Amino acid sequence: MGINFIVKRVLFRADAAPHIGIGDLTSLVHISKYFSEEYEHYFIIRKYKAGVNLVKKYSVNNCFIIDAHCRLEDEIEYINDFIGQYNIDILFFEITERKLSQYIGITKKVKKVAVNFDGDILDDLDLVIDWDVEAYKYFDVSNYQKTKFLLGPKYVILPKEFYSKRVRDRVNDLVGKKILIAMGGADELDLTGVVTDTIIHSNLNVELNIIVGSGYEYKNRLENTLKNSGFKYSIKQNITNMLDEYLSCDIGVGAGGLTSSELVATKVSPILIATYKHQVARCEYFNDMGWAKYLGYREFKKSDLIEAISNPLRPIVENIFETKVIIDEIEKI
Repeated sequence: MGINFIVKRVLFRADAAPHIGIGDLTSLVHISKYFSEEYEHYFIIRKYKAGVNLVKKYSVNNCFIIDAHCRLEDEIEYINDFIGQYNIDILFFEITERKLSQYIGITKKVKKVAVNFDGDILDDLDLVIDWDVEAYKYFDVSNYQKTKFLLGPKYVILPKEFYSKRVRDRVNDLVGKKILIAMGGADELDLTGVVTDTIIHSNLNVELNIIVGSGYEYKNRLENTLKNSGFKYSIKQNITNMLDEYLSCDIGVGAGGLTSSELVATKVSPILIATYKHQVARCEYFNDMGWAKYLGYREFKKSDLIEAISNPLRPIVENIFETKVIIDEIEKI
């Protein structure tokens, strides 16, 4: 006879769009893959192009799309109806487009988990995750007797495969000087183009592996810049297996969101540019720990980028991230 599992159902609620980035939704897709077969997953997203493309890229099943301009009140009603119809046990939020505390009226029939970066939360959450370096500044945990908090950069949500043996055993000898450029899923400032232009106009002998996300709108211009540059390069979009891209490169130029933690975790020699204010503290932390070189917030000196590539870090980073702890805590609630 087979084993009869008691199935738990998890509803993930997040969005992806140029004005908020794609990290919110991406991190929930990643965390969903940690759950065992005892869990069923459902997603609700707003109909933003970047979000729709992202769930297609990752072949997310059971994804329900609501109107991009749906009123908050209607969204809350939709979520509550959904929870009742599908017998949802756990609601997992990652919302940055508005304050999480605005989601007043969500049914109390479910356990609630949230990723939050501003301390403005609901008072009935069971678990809060914030991997910001300064997370402890945002939460007065004594005010939330029911809530478990996982705070600090080690609780970043990394893809499951980032804990594999080939990552643990990796030694980056920096021989080939193959450079990964990954400035986030939307990159509305086109820092990908700025970084690429800077390298092209240098005397560096390097190969470029450029990763652009589902929300990137400057790919044609980037292609035109590179095709007559004389550099060996590749441009890839909607990559589902970023781990292979990290492990194939020696140096990584990336944004300060999830990419920064992924670069550190995979022992790529990271060079970071913060694209949002909340990323600055994380970039500075990785810089101070000697795990990355931080160039600045949305702007950087071109000479600093060339110097960082010419004299890359050789960071030795082991076991500093603890994504699996999040799953352990969710299974307890």
